[in-house]
Amino acid sequence: MKTIIKKSLLLGVVAFSMVSCKENSWNDTYLDGFVGGPDMSNVQTLAYTLTNDDYKNLADNSANKAKASEAGVSNELEAVGTLHYLNDAIAPADYIPNFLSDPDFQYFTLSEGSAINVTYKIAQDLPEEMVGMNAAAVYDVTTADYQESYGSDENYAESFSPAAPASGNIPRILKANFPSAQSGNYVVVNYNNSETSPVFGNVEEKEETIADAQEGKTMTLKGVVTAICNQGFILSDNTASILVYKGKNYDKAYVVGDYVEVSGEVGVFNNGLQFGESTTITKLGTEPVKYGTPKVYTGADMDAALNPGVDFLAVYCTLKATVSVSGTYYNFSVAGATAANGSFYQLTDAQKAMLEDGKEYEITGYFISVSKSNGVPKFFNVIPVEVKAAEAAARSVKTRAVAQIASTATSALYLYDGSKWAAVSDVTVLQPADYLQMGVDGALTEDQAATMIPMFLAKTYPYATEKTKKYVLYSFKNGDDIDQRSVEYTYDGEKWVDSISHEGVISETNQFVFKGGAWKMDPSIELTLPAGKNKPTSTWFYQAVVDWVKNNVADGADYVDSYGTAEYYSGCSSYQGNVNINMDYDAIKGNSHYAGMSPEEIEALMKKRFEEETGPGALSTLYPDMSPIGDLQPTVTITFTAWCTGKVNKVYTIVFKCVEKGKFEFVSCTWNSEAE
Repeated sequence: MKTIIKKSLLLGVVAFSMVSCKENSWNDTYLDGFVGGPDMSNVQTLAYTLTNDDYKNLADNSANKAKASEAGVSNELEAVGTLHYLNDAIAPADYIPNFLSDPDFQYFTLSEGSAINVTYKIAQDLPEEMVGMNAAAVYDVTTADYQESYGSDENYAESFSPAAPASGNIPRILKANFPSAQSGNYVVVNYNNSETSPVFGNVEEKEETIADAQEGKTMTLKGVVTAICNQGFILSDNTASILVYKGKNYDKAYVVGDYVEVSGEVGVFNNGLQFGESTTITKLGTEPVKYGTPKVYTGADMDAALNPGVDFLAVYCTLKATVSVSGTYYNFSVAGATAANGSFYQLTDAQKAMLEDGKEYEITGYFISVSKSNGVPKFFNVIPVEVKAAEAAARSVKTRAVAQIASTATSALYLYDGSKWAAVSDVTVLQPADYLQMGVDGALTEDQAATMIPMFLAKTYPYATEKTKKYVLYSFKNGDDIDQRSVEYTYDGEKWVDSISHEGVISETNQFVFKGGAWKMDPSIELTLPAGKNKPTSTWFYQAVVDWVKNNVADGADYVDSYGTAEYYSGCSSYQGNVNINMDYDAIKGNSHYAGMSPEEIEALMKKRFEEETGPGALSTLYPDMSPIGDLQPTVTITFTAWCTGKVNKVYTIVFKCVEKGKFEFVSCTWNSEAE
């Protein structure tokens, strides 16, 4: 990263406060009869570097938003808050002042006369695509969108598929949801996608469902894992649920959300229909799990359920119960039950950890069977899905999708060209599965992105050739917010490098002053050069003049003393810390280049050289990056001491202006008014 820092910081510009305490100034100006009171002005000069939070606050500033909207650069401003650097469209002179007055800025109470040297990062020639992507909106496809895509609010799946492809439906969805989109707007669309079309229950030849299960029947069923236990899991489709029992040696290979195919013979245990240990299971994918409305069981309902009369499939249910834990036994009781006792079926260690003896809970899960004690039906067996304290808020219940199909969570980038939405194919969008592999929860911090994205690109594009460029779009954890951030990476033959941050972003420092009731960028500088030896600021400036004379003036060495610390071309001495225009000084009056000239002519010539040659030359060396800002030509005002004829020290002020980058011109000097 290139770094440009105004040399004013090298002068030791240290924060200092000059707080005015005129006792009656506020009273005298504003109030009648108020006795005393301090002047509350807060004048400081300090240096400040923008933080990541500052860039976000700058982009969120209402005045900046209005300015950017009027200029048609709202996307560019929004990108500042995400990327944490300014860009060509968001000029520091236009947008930093509003931030400095914002209550989010820690020094916003500074008053008239204050100055801040602000160091900030700015990108040069930021690609337009990156600007747009960093301002991308995010849209999550809804149930209603899927229903419209399938043309039914009953026969649909919560996923796009060959029967309702994403490519044919997302443009329509975006058009409806972003009616005011402008050309160049981007949207990240999150949706589920499947390579298999759903089969609905109203077709003539339909696949068997869980509702068709009967004892002794060999079946092949597809469904989603909706609950787990220590020796199996609950399989659900859009019709019903059933226990898949795998026994004591179950490896717990399946988790809630797995979409699986189960093949085997349906059996019965304690009146509950189930697949047995010999069942074959094949994982097909994953699926978002959405539960239907649970059946509410009272104590009386539990008593009645002890004698079902027929074998039954698992019942999704909810009940309020008090848990009892005794050794390895985890049971529960429900008020009003006289015969039934609740029992948790084959709890996992994680499920056990959720339960405390004697505590009341709201339990939601699957009633799977009835077991007996001494030949009498007694235990109402449940595999829990959710257990929460009874005082917690009631759970929100969502409707299960009508059709369950294997699908993949997908994120895609779409661009509006002014007339239609289309998928963007030349940008690599990190997918939900990528975040899982990275071990993060759906978004990357700045440090994580810097580490993981190069690794991701190396894995994804193992045969990339040198100078290959890739845009990567990812979800960025920006403080408490999640934003979209795009980066450009280039393969240098060995590794992937963030080409914008490493080549296109520089650091600058510019001065902002509070005057006329507002902050303005004004890199004008005031220097005081005290006379005398070992004065750091004076030594720094005058030595630059001496070196300039030696390197730029014809026969320059003839004007420089043997120590290399003084020159008699314009009279500057870094050793004495002054401008020597004493015509009685031997090194001046005896210099061969001044032969035949009067003292008055030599003095006038040396002054003119300081004004027009050595002063501007030294400033070009010391401030090579100072530039005009629009019509503003920043100035450098220098207060210095001249050692004059008669061995008299006089203090003068000279002003130079910056007319182009690193180039300065003389404006005025008080020694000229003295001669008038």
